Amino acid sequence: MNRELHWNMEKRESEIVDGFILFLLILFLCLGTFHRNSLWNDEVALWKDCLKKSPQKERVHHNLGYAYLQLKQWDEAAKKFEEALQLNPRYAISMFNLGLTYYRKGSLDEAIDCYQKAITLDSTIPEPLYNLGIAYYEKGLYLEAIEAYKKFLDLKPDHKNARVNLGLAYSKLKQWELAIQTFKEELKYYPDNFYAYGYLGFIYMELKDYPNALYYFKKALTYPDLPDAEGFRKAITSIETVQRQREGK
Repeated sequence: MNRELHWNMEKRESEIVDGFILFLLILFLCLGTFHRNSLWNDEVALWKDCLKKSPQKERVHHNLGYAYLQLKQWDEAAKKFEEALQLNPRYAISMFNLGLTYYRKGSLDEAIDCYQKAITLDSTIPEPLYNLGIAYYEKGLYLEAIEAYKKFLDLKPDHKNARVNLGLAYSKLKQWELAIQTFKEELKYYPDNFYAYGYLGFIYMELKDYPNALYYFKKALTYPDLPDAEGFRKAITSIETVQRQREGK
């Protein structure tokens, strides 16, 4: 469920078919990717031109770096963010996106360092805390991830899925009651969050509270966009088998 946030000066990114339809779908996706890449290539050209005219403006270096980031040109992106920081060492947005670049490259320690520095530079912005939580979680530093997510939620209490990530961190530490409480809090904000229903089902299954596990699994399955729906059906079948065996005894 962990999905990192983007932060840009200009914009924020918020993330059965048969043969012929599948062909059209693939064609549409390919055209969409080509279109997006064309747009970001245009952004690169735009900011390169701006850089020639304003080489001492950190914002120009940053925006060129962000365009490279969108094109997955990690080394070029990192170089431009670093240049922006050389011009303005307190430019938190470039420090954050440098961290995001390292994260995308798989360099978690470097990403964590940059996120921490971005938070130090500007503690009022929430995005570095969220991404810091993700990086900690992926390193298995669950206590640190919990603290990062809690601080993020202090700044942005209505963010969708932050509590899901927090609940997953609690689950990794087998802090079941806190995990259950956190997933249920997510459902108070977003009653249609099928991730929260699904994870609650798995916790109750782990605790052998099968009636609650069945309730949340079946609730999750009412949403057509649920990933790995077959896995939930298998879990339900497994629970029902156990219950029948118990009743047979």
